[in-house]
Amino acid sequence: MARASWMAAFSLGLWLSQPTLADEPASIPPAKPKQVEQAVERAIGYLQTESAAWLNTRKCAACHHAPMPLWALSEAEQQGYAIDKKFLADTTESLLGSKDKLMASKIFSNPADPPDPRPQGRGLNMGLPFLAVAAQASPSLSEGQKQSLKLIADEIVKKQQPDGSWEFFATLRRPPINESQTTDAAWIIMALEGEAGPDAPESRREALSRAIAWLDAAKPSDLHQDKVMKVLMGARSGKPRAAMQTTIDELLALQRADGGWSQTVPEFKSDAFATGQTLYVLSLAGYTAERPEIKRGIDFLVASQASDGSWPMISRSTPDGSPGSSKLLTPITCAASSWAALGLARLAPKRP
Repeated sequence: MARASWMAAFSLGLWLSQPTLADEPASIPPAKPKQVEQAVERAIGYLQTESAAWLNTRKCAACHHAPMPLWALSEAEQQGYAIDKKFLADTTESLLGSKDKLMASKIFSNPADPPDPRPQGRGLNMGLPFLAVAAQASPSLSEGQKQSLKLIADEIVKKQQPDGSWEFFATLRRPPINESQTTDAAWIIMALEGEAGPDAPESRREALSRAIAWLDAAKPSDLHQDKVMKVLMGARSGKPRAAMQTTIDELLALQRADGGWSQTVPEFKSDAFATGQTLYVLSLAGYTAERPEIKRGIDFLVASQASDGSWPMISRSTPDGSPGSSKLLTPITCAASSWAALGLARLAPKRP
């Protein structure tokens, strides 16, 4: 864990309020530890407010507005930051407390409802693995919540294809949350790993084995997120850093001149989604804030945060998943801000 030993002088400079398509590198000054902590605290406030508002108005446990903030808040609390514990506990219970609550969240199908005739009705609702991974970050779960995670695992097994993969509907994708079949598979595998221990049904362990084999055999891609997920899965499974070093080196080589990382879109500049993801997985692999590349990534996030605690983003997709510009930017903003909070909290735990 990195603490205060990386202190450096700082005078907060101006930075673009959102990623742009410009090419010129920006000069970003180093952030003081106190300013990093303040960035995390602002992010916590934003995530709690934004997630609560979405759940109250949309009544949907979307990947970006429920699981991702819950995960970020859980990790921030474990790093010493103050969060609204009641919000975290109540929201987790409202989504995972029972099978009925899972169905009410609109991410778990109700057997009493007529079958979904659309092609995506055959697939797995990706809100389920996101919610399961987020719940795994919680230090304690109730018995009802644990049972819900088992239901999610069984649904994952039920929707698995014979080759070990899960259907991916390219026309319905929502990058970067659902960027590709391989990034989706990584999330599903992480969710299934939590419920495929020695005492789990053989069907779950077999499904997990097939899924890992499918992902290992999948054609390598140049997606930034695929590299991130490879390191994330390796770190979570306890692989030594040496086993992940090639991918780590590829991620480090992708760092931009401004200190951030960008999604795999050539004309996009650095953003909080890619930068937060990268910092978080590198921290899991043992990198600390003393490392120059990590310090520069932290500086980028501190300088680019908006006053409300979020990190403004631009869209990568329209509602049908094709490239374009969506008018609703709160989903990508909330997801990116969650990743940024995850990365910063891990690398800069709250000091006494």
